[in-house]
Amino acid sequence: MNSLEFSFVFFILVPHSFGRCFDMSFSICWLGKKDALNGLNGNLWLNGTSLNSIGQVGRVTSVTVSPVVENKVALQYGGFTQRWTLTISPRTKVIKITGRNKPSEQATNTTKGLLELFNSAEVFACESGTMFLHQDENFFLAVGHTLRFPIKLESRSPSMLLVSWLVNNPEDVHAHMVTLYHVEMGSYNSFTEDTTTLDHYRFTALDPCSHYMVCVEIANSHSFTCLSTISDPDVPKHFEVTSSNSSSISMAWDCPENLKYSCFLLTIFYLNGTDHVTEEVALWLTDDSFTFTMSDLQPCVRLKVGLQTVCQSGLESRYSRMVLNDGNSDFSNIYSLRQTSVGPNNYTLSWEVQNTSSISMFRVYHEEVLQSTTLLTTHTVAGLLPCQKYQAKVAAVCGDDVLMSAKTVTAHTGPRGVSELRYRSSDSTALWTPSLTNQQAVAYIYELSLKNGSIIKSSSVPNTELPLPWLEAGKSYVLDVWEECEGQWVSEPSRLGFKGGNVTFEIDVRSHESPQTKELHSGFNDIGLRMVVLWPLPDLQDDSSESSGKMDQIVKAKLDQLLKDFDQPARIELDVLEPADVQGRAVIVFSSFDASNSQENIALPVDDQLSYISSLNMSDISIENGIIYWDGPKLCASKQPVCPPNSLCINMLDSYSCICKGGYYDVSSFIDLPAASHPVCKDKGLFSQCLDKVMTGGIAKPYLTSLFGGKTEVKLNDGRCPVNETGVLYYFQTARNPPKCGLEKKVNKTHIVLQNSLSISLTKEHTISRRDLKVVWKCIYPRHYVRNAQVVAEMEWLSSLSLVEFNSSVQLGLIMHLFKEESYSHAYTDAIELGNEDTLFFQVALQANRTFASDVLLQVESCWATESSNPQDAVQAVFLKDGCPTDNTFQWLSVNGLAQRSRFSIQMFHMPKGLPLYFHCRTNVCGQKEDCSKNCASQERLKRSAGQTDRQEKQAAVVSAGPLTVNMGVKSINPSDGAEHISMVVIVAASISFLGISVLSLSAIKAVMVYYEKLRLQ
Repeated sequence: MNSLEFSFVFFILVPHSFGRCFDMSFSICWLGKKDALNGLNGNLWLNGTSLNSIGQVGRVTSVTVSPVVENKVALQYGGFTQRWTLTISPRTKVIKITGRNKPSEQATNTTKGLLELFNSAEVFACESGTMFLHQDENFFLAVGHTLRFPIKLESRSPSMLLVSWLVNNPEDVHAHMVTLYHVEMGSYNSFTEDTTTLDHYRFTALDPCSHYMVCVEIANSHSFTCLSTISDPDVPKHFEVTSSNSSSISMAWDCPENLKYSCFLLTIFYLNGTDHVTEEVALWLTDDSFTFTMSDLQPCVRLKVGLQTVCQSGLESRYSRMVLNDGNSDFSNIYSLRQTSVGPNNYTLSWEVQNTSSISMFRVYHEEVLQSTTLLTTHTVAGLLPCQKYQAKVAAVCGDDVLMSAKTVTAHTGPRGVSELRYRSSDSTALWTPSLTNQQAVAYIYELSLKNGSIIKSSSVPNTELPLPWLEAGKSYVLDVWEECEGQWVSEPSRLGFKGGNVTFEIDVRSHESPQTKELHSGFNDIGLRMVVLWPLPDLQDDSSESSGKMDQIVKAKLDQLLKDFDQPARIELDVLEPADVQGRAVIVFSSFDASNSQENIALPVDDQLSYISSLNMSDISIENGIIYWDGPKLCASKQPVCPPNSLCINMLDSYSCICKGGYYDVSSFIDLPAASHPVCKDKGLFSQCLDKVMTGGIAKPYLTSLFGGKTEVKLNDGRCPVNETGVLYYFQTARNPPKCGLEKKVNKTHIVLQNSLSISLTKEHTISRRDLKVVWKCIYPRHYVRNAQVVAEMEWLSSLSLVEFNSSVQLGLIMHLFKEESYSHAYTDAIELGNEDTLFFQVALQANRTFASDVLLQVESCWATESSNPQDAVQAVFLKDGCPTDNTFQWLSVNGLAQRSRFSIQMFHMPKGLPLYFHCRTNVCGQKEDCSKNCASQERLKRSAGQTDRQEKQAAVVSAGPLTVNMGVKSINPSDGAEHISMVVIVAASISFLGISVLSLSAIKAVMVYYEKLRLQ
């Protein structure tokens, strides 16, 4: 029945394989006598666009159609309209024709006569697999393919189409007619015409994203061959990020210049830390808002975004060149990684990042070995050999271990400089000792000048001797010698002043020139004294640190004392303080000036000073060749530490001093401790005290200055009270009762929490700031002690807690859970009763996810049970003490002190009053270098004891869980639906020394109290 559509499938059999995806051209072809199609008011449509204006009378017209997609053909002829759908699959070599009128495989005699016009050299676009959709004596319409590509689109752009065709005889030169049509009002209209003798033609000045029909009338042929296509779309304009934060990015763009587009294709590229794409997500944007927002982004995600204009014409789609935007991937990229300073045993790296909000730390690698982690954008690697090249890398990390970016650079150390520079008068030769032996790349630059500064000669030598036979006897000279390696890195100079002949009048081991400048100058200190002490200096790592400055002050004070009775008042200037070339010794170079003259530096005679020091007849001091040697007792070499923790011992002359090591600051003036405990060195100067009447805390000013890179403003709480400051610290002292200066006070059933905070930001002259710091101090007091008003510093078992919030919110929490079984898969959340035969499975965990404190360890030190919520109850059942079990049912289910959680089990028990039990554990938080583990012998296990707690004992951190009810007659666990839920607050009393971005949070453990029996005897 004609009313029913059918599907006709025609298989194209190809006798050999082809190496291209599209190795044949598919076309529709037609021919009409004497304009038969138009004469009968006929029309022919391809994909909805009329083809009537295309073609030449008496020539076979063909239009190449796109494979893969569906092509719709409609013919209006002789008062009837016929429709077909052509589906072409080049891979399977199949043309599927769907329509009401069945096509024919055989040509009629009339059609054969029309096709006989073609000779063997001409290309008939439908010559193979021909299927005739319509045939009569005046007109035929067919579909087919050819392997000879009568016309082919070679390339295209938004403004250009390049086509080529096959000519009958390439040796003949004839003019071919080319015509370009564009679509107007549903039909093709001629846009441009031209002739060419070539076999290709380039149409230019076209509109992007526009539909065109390209036709060529090949000379001496009977065909008019066409190809339907579209020009490429133009790229979207001004594709940029309009806003972003840690969880979302918003982007916007403008329409292409000619305003033509169908839609936009947005591709999200997820990147790893090495900028490799790990995932692609494509999104079609069909609205006209020209904006897009990616929300709910996971932390530590890096992505780039590509945008393309899509142009669709009928069934054909074209895509513009992709415009890439860095998205948020550029925020955490490391830029300008470079070496900013050099020393003989260290180098300093500096780098830049656009935004540090997603960076938890920078990791610095030296020769692929992790050296340190830092929050700053500069770092010094020390302890290296002179004159060496090294591979350095800096990696930006988000969270615990998500690499965001990494950059490498070649760094180097410089030469140390020569020592023992001297003049041998017997043969007028200068000699010195190199810092490195057997170093082939080392040379020595020298500059010889008169004492008045006139340069006589400057050059370089490859060895450590400089013959000077032409010097005048008795004339004063100054010789400067630099050590040079690799022809580019120059040390600080060593200087020798001498007279030609057998007189040496001064020695100045090193001038005070920065190694970064690497320039040679002649203006040095004219006179200096050199002292060698027979013990090493402490390793301060950073010459600009407060520790280095304090050590300089101590040494200067000792030298002032040494020359205090000299016949002229002496003012000491310290020039050099550094390790000597001989291991275990140090060199001090200083200058002495007339202290009575404050207008200018008048140097005191070196010989007179040496004579005076020699006349003191001190047993530990000797002078040889103008060098002072001081050999005193090595007080810092004791096997037992002579200085408090986090401090360095300076073994200086006849005594020793203790100073805080780099990054630590002395807060002893605020904390009342015995003199033997001084200095009290706190990391970043962060300290706190919770006393009965006052709460104190502080932080170091130099740390904040280095962290922010400039002067800072500090506000206490709401700003109603000013912040106190010394030369080194910002600090506060706020009264507990009544609360003043914005002190926050929170009260629950068991504790009172007092909180002070300092808000730090750059001063107002800095118009751009990307960092804010909030330091929070909390003191937690048990209400029991507050009611009795007997809280004193040495009696408090709770000390203060320091909290820091930096950039984005990150947390470090301490939490305790009771689990149902040894698999630790389900924690108790409902009311329970346990019998004496049941086993309790506990887990104490430190929650350090995505923080800089991810490498700290947790140690459970002691655990006990009470019959009240007060951990300091008079009666306690202790089952873990000093990290070792005291109950024979106690079992460790993980290694204590080697991870951020500890698991253990113990059999249920009851206490004298038969009340519900509360369980408490005291914990310690350890740094990387601390030993948190405990070694307990089995014979040390003791039975559970109930005794008095030592209230004098300072506790580090206490977590509590409870209460649990003991059921004497029931083994199994029976939930109680009507139980009341009570929360126990985790009490953290340890101050964690990870100031950067770590936050200690107070967590709560919920348990259920169910009273099931009467109290036993009191």
